[in-house]
Amino acid sequence: VVPCPRDGSNDVVARLVAEPLGQALGQPVVIENRAGAGGTIGADAGAKAAPDGYTLTLGSTSSHSLPTLLGQRIGYSPTTSFAPVGLIGRTPTVLLASPRVAAGSYAELLARLRTQPGRLNYGSSGNGTLNHLVMETFKAQTGTFIVHIPYRGTGQAMADLMAGQIDLMFDAAITAVPQVKAGKLQGLAVSGGRRLPELPTMPTFDEVGLKDFQGNLWIGLLAPAGTPPAVLQRLNDELQAVLKKPEVRTRMGALGFEPLPGPPAALSSHMQAVQDAWARVVRERRITAD
Repeated sequence: VVPCPRDGSNDVVARLVAEPLGQALGQPVVIENRAGAGGTIGADAGAKAAPDGYTLTLGSTSSHSLPTLLGQRIGYSPTTSFAPVGLIGRTPTVLLASPRVAAGSYAELLARLRTQPGRLNYGSSGNGTLNHLVMETFKAQTGTFIVHIPYRGTGQAMADLMAGQIDLMFDAAITAVPQVKAGKLQGLAVSGGRRLPELPTMPTFDEVGLKDFQGNLWIGLLAPAGTPPAVLQRLNDELQAVLKKPEVRTRMGALGFEPLPGPPAALSSHMQAVQDAWARVVRERRITAD
């Protein structure tokens, strides 16, 4: 179960993993996109599946580290409703501008935002999702005002961004890089401490003056709570083997995605650490669903 529409960043990662994982398990891995409510609809369906190892959920920052931080009510617990299979990896996020926004650089965009508050808008995959909170953090740290337009998923927001229907958006590098390289969008800065190899001229937020700017997206596999430990271990073993394949690492690396194979416990600890970090940001920046 992929809790986002097709062609979103989570979906791209799922499809990079599904085929080789299916080959390793000896049966196809079928992707079911269940979008809506910032990923919580699909995650809820995955949590309620039979705990037999045959239904897995592609979890991410939005569906498993952030969904309750703005007071949302969801039908599952990101922790107790699931058993971790393994972390797939992480990717930074990129500040993107549509073709209609006249901003040749981050500095130009920032100057426009400060002199024309409220004139530009931004898209997200829904209230409380990663690209919503990253942009709200950006607004707080830069003292700017940008109108929020929430969508049902990143794919639709990205399509409207490329069409010039909205102005700005943060998106995971794995889906942002191809559009920037193709000249369809402007990439102005990237989160994380290093530049993207595929976009070496785009600065990091550290370089443009926003120190320790949060924005990484993690993606991992989870099973329903109660799945037998032996099943979880088999799935983890095969997932780690897939993530160590040179061809998989090369394809992921070209899109700015860093594979992070490891035991199930590594996913649990990473989920909690990200949730704790964002909870502090939401509290300190007074970010709300509005």
